[in-house]
This record gives sequence, C-alpha cells and structure tokens, in this order.
Amino acid sequence: MEVLTASFGFCIGIERAYRGMNERALQDAPFSVAHQNSKGEFDTLRRIEQRDTELLNRYPALDRLQVAYEIDTLDRGDRLVLGFHGLPNTAKDALAARGVDLLDDLICPFISKLDRVVERHVEQGFDIAIVGTQNNHHCVTAKAIAAQHGRRCFVIEQVADLDKLPLGEGAPLALVGQVTGNTETFKAVIERLQDSKAPVKIIKTMCSDSHGRQKDAAALAREADLVILYDDGGDGSHSVFEVCSRANPRVHRVRSKQEIRAEWFEGARKAAVVGGILVPAWLIQDMAQHVRALCA
Repeated sequence: MEVLTASFGFCIGIERAYRGMNERALQDAPFSVAHQNSKGEFDTLRRIEQRDTELLNRYPALDRLQVAYEIDTLDRGDRLVLGFHGLPNTAKDALAARGVDLLDDLICPFISKLDRVVERHVEQGFDIAIVGTQNNHHCVTAKAIAAQHGRRCFVIEQVADLDKLPLGEGAPLALVGQVTGNTETFKAVIERLQDSKAPVKIIKTMCSDSHGRQKDAAALAREADLVILYDDGGDGSHSVFEVCSRANPRVHRVRSKQEIRAEWFEGARKAAVVGGILVPAWLIQDMAQHVRALCA
C-alpha cells in the first residue's frame, strides 16, 4: 500500500503562537497561557499542559509554562500570554482591570484581521455576510461585533444561502470569509455575486493556510483510492473533509489511528492521510506508518 501524506501540519497561526510563547518563556517564564475556545482534546494549549514530547522537542521552553483555562481565576500580579485564538476585548479589559499583566497577545493574524474588518465595516454602517458555519467561533464573533453596533450578520454556509440575503435593501452589505472556512465555497459565492453584479463589498479574509491546505488535500484525494482524515474536531477539519469528499467519496474521518479499519483498504492501492489545522505533522506521519503496517 502506497500512503501519501499531506504537506501541512499545524497551521501558520499555531506555529507562530508556539514560537512566540517559546521565545517569551526564554526571557520571562514562568507565566500562564490562555485563549478562548480551549476545550477540545486537540487544543494547542492542551499539548502544553500534557507536556507533549514532540512539541517540547521543537519548543523546549514551553515546559516552563502553565495553562489557565479559567481566566477568571487570574488576579493582580499574575502574568499572561494569549495563544492563537486570542480573547475578546471585553475579556482583556476585565483582566487589565484586575491587575493581570498581559505580556503578549499571539492571536492568529488572520483571525485578528477578520475581527478588525468586521468591526470597521459595521462602524461604517455595513451589514455583514460571512461564508462559514453557523456555530464556528469566527462567525459567532462576527455576529457579536455586528450586534454591538446595531448591524446584522448573515452566515452563508452554501451558495444557495445567497438567496436569503436582503441584497439592495437597507444597509450596504460586506462579504467576508471564516478564516478556516471552505475556500471552494467562498470562491463560488464570490463568483455568483460578481456574475449577478449584486451591490456587495467583498473582502477576502480566509487565511492562506486554508487555501493551501485544502488545495493540497483535494489533490491527494484525487490521486488516492481513499482518504484518511485525522479529524481535530474543528471547522478547519470539516472544510478539509468537504473538499476531499468532492474529489473522492471514500473519505474516513478518525480521531485516532486505532479507529482505522483494515477493510476500508480492500481493493485500494493508494491511500492519503490528511489533517485539520490542529493536527501536527508528526501525527500525520505516525498515522501513515500505522496504515502501512495495517496493510502490509
């Protein structure tokens, strides 16, 4: 069995945050690290808490840090660095009011850009349409920012959802994209809007990692007989699943290599292993090796 592997592991925002934490730890440790949405088993902070061996081989100073999942417990004199998901401004203001020293904010630049774009446009009187999924935290934040300014925010999950938009009625509309959203859907939405000459301002806010990762995964899916997707449980992983499924119907989503079944490979000569943004390259390679052993 030939096993192809994705060329993408952690996204660039996660690598940037780990690198920044490691550099800061060499100077200022000990301190705590935190960010929003830190609940899943693949969360980047959980790898620090669990002292992941492979992670510490790359960023050894992370061993000096403590993870703060409940930021309400932090108080005067505590020192904090924010991870790649960042925190809302209201939470950062509350921390500052309690005397917490925020040493660094390592929020993903693409997430930060999306939030700034949404805020700037709702302040200018725009309503927002965001291509993504309803419960994704990027979309939830966009809706919250719009609501704070008395504006509306519509989530576009598929091209047909454009029919529900109040185009040409009321406030002008600005279109953005969930940072980790489906880039093929975003492109199709933009093409339809441009073809219809709808009065919508388009701002491309999906990250370069999403474009590269999904393009790479779709190419592997077309080349392989089946795909194993290391599913991190996030919407970035779901976007990879969607683009792979369009290229190849034989896509299996797993949360560990133990879930893989030998019968999936019957009649197959080539398999591909891909992953979401929270799955490091070493786990992709480990899963690929497991598939090779299983099919030997």
